[in-house]
Amino acid sequence: MDSTKGYSGLAIADYFIKKCLENGTPITNMSVLKMIYFAHGLAYPTLHRKLIKDPFYAWGWGPVEKKTYDCFKRYVANPIKSISGETDRELKDIEQDKKLTTFLDSLLSLAKIDPFKLSDKSHEAGGPWDVTSPYDVIDDKNIQTFFYGRYGRK
Repeated sequence: MDSTKGYSGLAIADYFIKKCLENGTPITNMSVLKMIYFAHGLAYPTLHRKLIKDPFYAWGWGPVEKKTYDCFKRYVANPIKSISGETDRELKDIEQDKKLTTFLDSLLSLAKIDPFKLSDKSHEAGGPWDVTSPYDVIDDKNIQTFFYGRYGRK
């Protein structure tokens, strides 16, 4: 897999879910959606690369990667019980990238934060979600610029 083009959002979600299941940390669909959004944005200033190739949409509770949402929506607000089972090859590639797993592991604590607080954080005034019309695709360039501006080296 050419990681310079990014992974599927579902593969990154599966990584987070797998780790949370191993650690006994409950994770909901809303939480994992926020986690993959923040991981994607923070990957620009931290890893200097695009993390997720799939688009994010400006839904009511914040940025949503649709394939991940659709895969885990059956859990509603309950903890997710297993990974998707659809990303085995990508997940293996992710797990073999030490720099990437170190980065992703640094974000696992987000699963312990109330997902509505994460949603509030994704709604920052002037941020990518805020400047996108409801239900439209969030321009990835806006995500990149915002996260570099907010979290890049000063």
